[in-house]
Amino acid sequence: MTQTNTPPPTREAPKHIRKRARLSREVRIQRILAVSQRLFSTHAYDTLAIEDLATAVGMSKGLLYHYFASKRELYVATVRHVLAQMLQFTPLHPDLHAGLSEVLSLFEQYPGLARMVLRGGIGSDAEVEALLTEYRQRQLDGMYVGLGFSGAHPLVLLGLRGWLSLLEEVCMQWVRQPDVTREQVVLLIEHSLRAMLTATVSTVPAQSAQEGSPPGQVAPRAATGSFTGQTELSS
Repeated sequence: MTQTNTPPPTREAPKHIRKRARLSREVRIQRILAVSQRLFSTHAYDTLAIEDLATAVGMSKGLLYHYFASKRELYVATVRHVLAQMLQFTPLHPDLHAGLSEVLSLFEQYPGLARMVLRGGIGSDAEVEALLTEYRQRQLDGMYVGLGFSGAHPLVLLGLRGWLSLLEEVCMQWVRQPDVTREQVVLLIEHSLRAMLTATVSTVPAQSAQEGSPPGQVAPRAATGSFTGQTELSS
């Protein structure tokens, strides 16, 4: 009688090992994005080859293509990564002053980053423009709700959109010519927000105040200026 040696059944890797493998991929992607953020913010898009990016990351071009199919795909992912960082800094909670300072610090460290994320960086690109549009809308929505507004108030929304455009332009001009301090720029931006709110809050009907507010009280944070967190601004 002939005996057949049956190979032992293949055992599936434990869940914690599989999870570690997935985390390893995520960590590697974050490393790639950190390097691409630095390179794309200091070099023109057309001057960088995929080989340059792979070398800077410390991997082969083939392995880099395993994570990103093209240089453009990596660029778009980098823009998305940077905008996600900026959204963490700019909400009104807990402190607008600190958030603005963080954004300016990021641009101060990587001056080319402002042009990259606020001007698209590679000319007209529909996907990058869509990311910027989504970022600006989330900024606007976060500020509107954070200031205590509810419902639609066209003048307030117009003022906030204008202020966010001013914020971007001031950032762009400052990184090009940083002849004033970061703190001065932050205070300039804060004062401009206070002035805009002073001009628009009075147009919001009293019944549009936050739910639970006393009659006649409109958007408490906007009215009192508490959006500035720990920073005191003179009226």
